[in-house]
Amino acid sequence: MAGRLEGAVALVTGGGRGIGRAISEAYAREGAAVGVMDLKAEIADAAVEDIRKSGGKALAIVGNVGKREQVFAGAEALKSAFGPTTILVNNAMWNRYGPLEEQTEDMIGRMIDVGFKGVIWGYQAVLPQMREAGKGAIVNIASPSAVLAMKHGIMYSAVKAAVAASTRSAAAEFGPMNIRVNAIAPGSTQTDGANLVVSEDGWERRRQRVPLGRLGQPEDIANAAVFLASDEASFVSGDMMFVDGAMTFAFS
Repeated sequence: MAGRLEGAVALVTGGGRGIGRAISEAYAREGAAVGVMDLKAEIADAAVEDIRKSGGKALAIVGNVGKREQVFAGAEALKSAFGPTTILVNNAMWNRYGPLEEQTEDMIGRMIDVGFKGVIWGYQAVLPQMREAGKGAIVNIASPSAVLAMKHGIMYSAVKAAVAASTRSAAAEFGPMNIRVNAIAPGSTQTDGANLVVSEDGWERRRQRVPLGRLGQPEDIANAAVFLASDEASFVSGDMMFVDGAMTFAFS
């Protein structure tokens, strides 16, 4: 039985770990050829190796999404391997929480470069390929912080709000090209990276805020990303889907 993304070519930034890796693996299971783009070669290579062992098609792409030329080069490499990109997931992010007074110019610049400029470079890199293919689906990873206040998260919230705003405007601009653009706002999601900075007590406090009574898993976000990239969402564009167990709306 063909998968829901059979024949698609997907570029996933930050695709080698956490939510990005779960999306890369889910797309491959559904039949897409996946470009796993990550900053570190060993992380991208490990994800690609696992995808190939499971019978999927994937290409490791090493690059910094904050650098426009590297995003373009990654998109071209993926096209050379599998054909024009038809799905883009803008997932990569670099972040440091803390009081605003402690945020340095370099920290702020890197958050903007990776978290927002990287989204714009992604749009620019794949648009010609999606026009060539005659269709496209773009999934941006935003955050409930785009609409909620977060202490010690001023820059993170600002970047994710910009991603959410760009999603709506890109949906309007790219729609006539048969390109859909949507965003996912993950709630508290247990990833390997998050486990390094969140204690068991911290996770428990987050869990207690979720009406569904559990924390999110990377696969929860990946399932939403599959839907938004598939033909099942063919009339969905400009939306931001909250995958958070109702936490945002219960506490906003």
